[in-house]
Amino acid sequence: MKIGIINSNLIPGGKLTHLVETLASEFEASEHETDCIELGELDLPACDGRSCYADPKVIALTERLAGSDAIVIASPVYNYDLNAAAKNLIELTGSSWKSKTVGVVCSAGGERSYLSPVSFINSLGVDYRCLVSPRFVYAARSDFQEDNTLPDESPVRERLQFMARELPILVEAATQITALSA
Repeated sequence: MKIGIINSNLIPGGKLTHLVETLASEFEASEHETDCIELGELDLPACDGRSCYADPKVIALTERLAGSDAIVIASPVYNYDLNAAAKNLIELTGSSWKSKTVGVVCSAGGERSYLSPVSFINSLGVDYRCLVSPRFVYAARSDFQEDNTLPDESPVRERLQFMARELPILVEAATQITALSA
């Protein structure tokens, strides 16, 4: 199974990169292929509803995501929502999300914005009929060590491990549901 993991943080390195790398390792340990995508390296255009869809980078990324069985979006939380790059990504590549199984991983400064991904999750379910795991991973600054890594024994690490086990099961369930509706 191929899992696309998108880091929507436009700044390289840091806590979110560690979460993405940790999750990718968990998927790979279960013999799933991962395709890690760093949005900060792609220099995508802003969605203008018209010419942006003809951009070669947008076309290539849309095809890349369409080739994944599941997608994980990893995003920093700014002002109680996923970052603008994550939202722009959905607008640019929306067709590739149709009926996908999706996981969400967030990193935030504090513990109080833990419900931030809910509206994003709802829009994926309604707009693109995604099967989105309600068990998203939320990590606050206090969950990390000084070097921006998770401790070996960490509730966040356990949630990432669970996501790596759960998403392939959800992909199989979604495949069966899609077959029923055909």
